[in-house]
Amino acid sequence: MKRLLVFFLAANLIALGFSLPAHAGGIAGTKCVSLGAKTISKAKTYTCIKIGTRLYWTLGSKTISVKPTPTPTATRSTSPTPTLTPSAAPSASPTPSTIIEKPVVDGLTIGNLLWADEFKGLFGSAIDSTKWVARNCHRVPANGGGACFDGEDQFYAPSAIKLDGSTSGVAVINTTRINGSKPSDAGICLSVSCHFVSGRFDTQGKALFQYGYIEARIKMPVGSGNHPAFWMLGNSINQVGWPLSGEMDITEIHSNDPFVSTAATHYSTSAIPNICCDNHFYTWAGLNMGVDLTLDYHSYAIAWLPNQVSYYVDGRKVSTTTPVDLGGYWHFNDKFFLILNNAVNTIFSGSSDNLQSSTMSIDWVRAYQLNGYGTVTTR
Repeated sequence: MKRLLVFFLAANLIALGFSLPAHAGGIAGTKCVSLGAKTISKAKTYTCIKIGTRLYWTLGSKTISVKPTPTPTATRSTSPTPTLTPSAAPSASPTPSTIIEKPVVDGLTIGNLLWADEFKGLFGSAIDSTKWVARNCHRVPANGGGACFDGEDQFYAPSAIKLDGSTSGVAVINTTRINGSKPSDAGICLSVSCHFVSGRFDTQGKALFQYGYIEARIKMPVGSGNHPAFWMLGNSINQVGWPLSGEMDITEIHSNDPFVSTAATHYSTSAIPNICCDNHFYTWAGLNMGVDLTLDYHSYAIAWLPNQVSYYVDGRKVSTTTPVDLGGYWHFNDKFFLILNNAVNTIFSGSSDNLQSSTMSIDWVRAYQLNGYGTVTTR
């Protein structure tokens, strides 16, 4: 009966034009080569199905059917079948249900879906302004702080961030070398000079997160000089400044070494507000994935609990940080907001001399309860 259910779900997904998200800790969403083939991974049976022109492994018994409803205002989801709100209607016809496969990660109990964006919408449309704010380059106290840094070679412009209009939904950050005047919506340059336009968006003032399993599926930009990141800043940044607010870098990629995903936890060595930067320290770790992370989508996640922060790529742990690992103040039991951006930073990611353009593609962002912890406050 379970095998029949797998084929039934797969057939409906294909008919609706959906692609399958990657299954953290398993092989669902990865490519297979023989239609109808079956394999067992971690005691689960996967079936090879066709979506469009490609073949993918799928695990039908772990899917959750989710129907679009208005964005909830509650700070915590308790329903066993959570709901998602599309960024925008992709067409005048009714939007089909979205199939979300709950991640499975060894050692973690991942619960209800609390918040998500699947980035569905018309081709070329803007990201959902009820969930995100597209930024220009600023520093504290304006616009979330830390948007641009010395040594970065880009302006940020909201027009550099667009939806791709696909059925599955993708947000694309376009990074381009300036050959003429910069876009009219580009902000200021906070370096000596800026030769690129790129994008940055965050949930500050829209959604605040406190604990949980927070994950994004991303295809990283190609080319030395790109500095893509999925990260979090403490919501107190405009009151206490950085680094006292805390910063959690879920992933950063050195694009001149795209096989390695890095993660970092930034903190202050004192509880004195609005002082930087001799008090700034951080823990750092990198994980060589054995594949070029710019060639396909991968999932990047934080498993965040009281007094513990862990980072993952495709269900593989990068590192864990606790208060005993820090020689300073633990900032990470407070509320944080999410950030996605691609900078151009030759110090971090090598020369940008040959970089003309690149794309950072975000398939989705999702936040779940973890071991019973996790809240999302929306405004």
